[in-house]
Amino acid sequence: MTDPTSGLLINHGEMDKNEVIETVGSITKMENLRALEQDTIENSLVLETVDPFPGYKSEHDTTDTDKNPSSVFITLRYRYAPEKINRINKELRENKMVICYPSFGEIITHNYIFPCIRIKGLENHKIIPAIQDFYRQNDLQLLAFKNFNDSARIKIFKTFRLIELAKGLYRDLNDGEKFYILIPQSIQWKQLDHISKKIKFNLKTHNFDAALGIIYRFCGPENVIRIYDRDKSLRRALQLKSLFTKEVKKDMLISAHH
Repeated sequence: MTDPTSGLLINHGEMDKNEVIETVGSITKMENLRALEQDTIENSLVLETVDPFPGYKSEHDTTDTDKNPSSVFITLRYRYAPEKINRINKELRENKMVICYPSFGEIITHNYIFPCIRIKGLENHKIIPAIQDFYRQNDLQLLAFKNFNDSARIKIFKTFRLIELAKGLYRDLNDGEKFYILIPQSIQWKQLDHISKKIKFNLKTHNFDAALGIIYRFCGPENVIRIYDRDKSLRRALQLKSLFTKEVKKDMLISAHH
């Protein structure tokens, strides 16, 4: 059957033997961002993704990107306690100002670190000033406008709703195109980029985007690679799990000898 909340192909047996895992963690990725010059509060900085999931490219993909709105990042002047931001975000969601639950994080460039709140699924940017004003009314100070159009490392702290399909392989129940591959230890972004390019070069179907992540379990944090792929089949997930696990272990062995 198809889970209506995610679009994933899930059978009854799979759901019965895999209990739902609700937990927290983070995702780190590289994306191109640019500053919005309208539909924001005056002299405030809101960034949007220019090319969501940049690793996913398909010459046969004719999806209308306007039907898949990009994320926007409302930047903040200070780092605030996660509990404070999460309580405000919960109230924002309960007031039905946003569809998706916002996440807090940080945007890291060569010159700046911007604390931020990510908003997904906005169908119209006209609502952004109202969202910003809601944050201001709850004692969050907005960052002043800066000209920005560059690539940046984005770290988002978020909640996960998962099932474990196989040992070390999680499927996202809230976002149908995402799954997570457990890796034995943390790796750097440059390592992931190198490994991803190597795997894509040897695959006939190489349309996927990879990011780094951490998922917290009872026994401690687990390092994962987040995969975005419109092929939601278990066969595809297992294929990429095998390839990434092999390449990460190989990369670790090479690093150990240098």
